[in-house]
Amino acid sequence: MHSRDLTSSPPMQNERISAATRPSTERKKLRQPTRSEYLRKHMNRVSGYLRNPDATIIAALLAWQEKIGVRGHLCEIGVHHGRLFLILALSRQLNEKALAIDLFEDDGINLHQDGQAGRNGAMVRNANKLGIELSPAEILKGSSLDLTAENILERTGGPVRFFSVDGGHMYRHVENDMRLAHRCIASNGIIAADDFFFLKWPEVSFAVYDFMRTAPDVVPVFATSRKLYLAHRDFAPQVLDFIRTSPPPGIIVEYPTEILGNQIALLRISLFARAWQEIRSRFAR
Repeated sequence: MHSRDLTSSPPMQNERISAATRPSTERKKLRQPTRSEYLRKHMNRVSGYLRNPDATIIAALLAWQEKIGVRGHLCEIGVHHGRLFLILALSRQLNEKALAIDLFEDDGINLHQDGQAGRNGAMVRNANKLGIELSPAEILKGSSLDLTAENILERTGGPVRFFSVDGGHMYRHVENDMRLAHRCIASNGIIAADDFFFLKWPEVSFAVYDFMRTAPDVVPVFATSRKLYLAHRDFAPQVLDFIRTSPPPGIIVEYPTEILGNQIALLRISLFARAWQEIRSRFAR
């Protein structure tokens, strides 16, 4: 999750992807990478804040959902250049959609950082380079504060099985986005709240805590140093059992703790996996 000021955002727009970023029908169609290929070969070349253990964990959760027959759509609020969102796009099963919600080129903070933010810029270019096709309906430009759950469900066509909350970091933005995720998530879906433990953005933690107090049907399941993962109360034990018994390679499941009376696991990356990640990141630059 990265910083952005949504208080003076433009009205919601349904713009088409510009011809400059739409893949040419005259070009040879690229073979998009598999999810695992994206993690190994391409993710570190996409600007963004997602790192391990979360990238590996998210991919494992999506694969597990598919294995046990979970159907639903995928959504992220705050996609930046698509580092996490492209994992979701590569996880679409038949008739599933991946919805990207962001201010895109109207996000002044992103523009200040590297000048590449924007639907007609970095995110779509990254998707095009990898042969990942996104329909206009899968890109929603505007502030999440102006959205309702009905707006999201209309775009996806049904409940969401994985919802990443990674938009604005002020209290009202996080609280709003968590409620949107809550209203859109499937009964066997998962919500990932970014920067829950990050000291730079303390209002994220307060907003997520207050959300959990007023939404008792959604509970925390496990956490990393940067994200908190939540699920419906009836589905949470299955998610926790999967993480405890089948942790992704290089992920260590540590002692359980509690949040608001709910037992959760703490996950971290092993020293070997962290060192390998750093090596790969250096070569990707």
